[in-house]
Amino acid sequence: MPRRFKFRFATMLKIRRQREDEQKRIVAERLRQIRQTRDHRLVLQRQIEDEVDAIRHSQTGGAIDIQQVMRHRHWLSHLHKGVLEADARLRFLEARLAQERVVLAEAVKQRKILEKLKERQWQRHLREQGVLEVKEGDELAAVRYVFGRDADAELLRT
Repeated sequence: MPRRFKFRFATMLKIRRQREDEQKRIVAERLRQIRQTRDHRLVLQRQIEDEVDAIRHSQTGGAIDIQQVMRHRHWLSHLHKGVLEADARLRFLEARLAQERVVLAEAVKQRKILEKLKERQWQRHLREQGVLEVKEGDELAAVRYVFGRDADAELLRT
């Protein structure tokens, strides 16, 4: 009966796959945060454009309302500050993403090492099983030959 293949490091392989999956989730979350920050920055950029248009529109009427201009300027500076903060957050998130991708690459490498070991052991197992099957076949053929020869000799004596 053929011996069943058992990979000794199956638990370690499972753990490494879990680590890799966790790192993939971390990278995906970081990418989501980057996308959200970029979207927020675009919204702020559009608001800046709208505010600049509003300032231009308010100044075309002839008389300038100083209080309104000050409110527009204050809001515009607030929006510019938001863009700068979004840019800083993007740089921070992208730096973290680079670090997390390095960790993910290492996790993938460690998993692949164990999978390659498992594949090599599986191939060796198959070769050993093939050799055992050939030996069993040879033994069976030898037994048949011996019993067949004895049976022929018995028939000749009678």
